[in-house]
Amino acid sequence: MRALAAFGLALLLAACAGGATVTRGGGQTIAQAQAESANGPKYRVAVGGILDKTDPSSEQSIAKQIALLNAGKPKDQQLTPNALTQGIRDMLVTELFNSGQFIVLERDALNEAMLEQEFSASARAGDATRIPPGQLEGAELLVVGAVTAFDAGAGSSGFAIPIPVPLGTDYRNGAALFNLSFKRGYVAMDLRIIDVASGRIVASTAVEGKNTKYGVNLQGLAGGNFGYIPLPKGLVGYFQNTPVQEALQKMVAAAIGTIAAQQPTKPQPAARPSAAADRPAAPGPAAAH
Repeated sequence: MRALAAFGLALLLAACAGGATVTRGGGQTIAQAQAESANGPKYRVAVGGILDKTDPSSEQSIAKQIALLNAGKPKDQQLTPNALTQGIRDMLVTELFNSGQFIVLERDALNEAMLEQEFSASARAGDATRIPPGQLEGAELLVVGAVTAFDAGAGSSGFAIPIPVPLGTDYRNGAALFNLSFKRGYVAMDLRIIDVASGRIVASTAVEGKNTKYGVNLQGLAGGNFGYIPLPKGLVGYFQNTPVQEALQKMVAAAIGTIAAQQPTKPQPAARPSAAADRPAAPGPAAAH
């Protein structure tokens, strides 16, 4: 028991460590992305909406899982289904760009870009910074998706073991109560790529992401001379981020990886013969008689 308690305390201390890291990144530099030809070998791609197609009667539905996650939280801190699907869409955009296989077009903030263009054409902007009109690019391929299963580990897909840690010798001063918890995250999605010109589905894949997470939560103090002292809300639950976060990352990476593995490139027009090749060969010198 002491070894298990020490293990739990070590996990708790590790959870308290802070810091800032870049979790996702890569792809082209700004200059490289700007230098890509719109009619070059890479397809121009935009990401459309991500729909909720989970079965509302299933435990692995977005509606039920979000209701469990939001239980007891103030309304302004509650997760919405739209926020979840929008987050998946943002992850797809990032992963498409990082793949380096496509020219990725912004659609979510397109109105802001157009507003800047209109401002640059106004009298308030100087001539040196005016943006020539007619440069926005249209998409050749559209990526759409549907979430078919979602489990944030908020239901019955986990367990917790209470671990008493003695304060003093033989629990004379009571015990700190830890919960060693295990949760599972799962998400599944169908992804399609549509040829915008013809409306044809040119690629389709079904992907899923799974992840497990272990955590230790200090719930309070019990026994001895302390009675039961609950901790402030800010200290309860060091692992409030559900394991579905990494499950989503795995799922999106698998989806884009499957598409990028096809190495899609546009057929390029055949090179036209040069003008010199079109001209008839000059006649040679006349033969001497």
